Amino acid sequence: MNANEQKAFVKAYSINVAHHSADYVADFVARYYAREDMDYCAEQISIVDALGMWNSAIRWQLQQTLEVTA
Repeated sequence: MNANEQKAFVKAYSINVAHHSADYVADFVARYYAREDMDYCAEQISIVDALGMWNSAIRWQLQQTLEVTA
């Protein structure tokens, strides 16, 4: 996930979940994609869940695009 995608995710999380501050989520996402050795706590599960949904949605959209162009 590049920097612009991370910003989009943080904005979407803030609008739809808003369990944490945007700065907290941005820091977590940056560290997550930097593959830092992290131990997740219960507080961060909502962010990881949202990232999973985000990635599934992107994967679905890419598959739709590939099917249309095939």
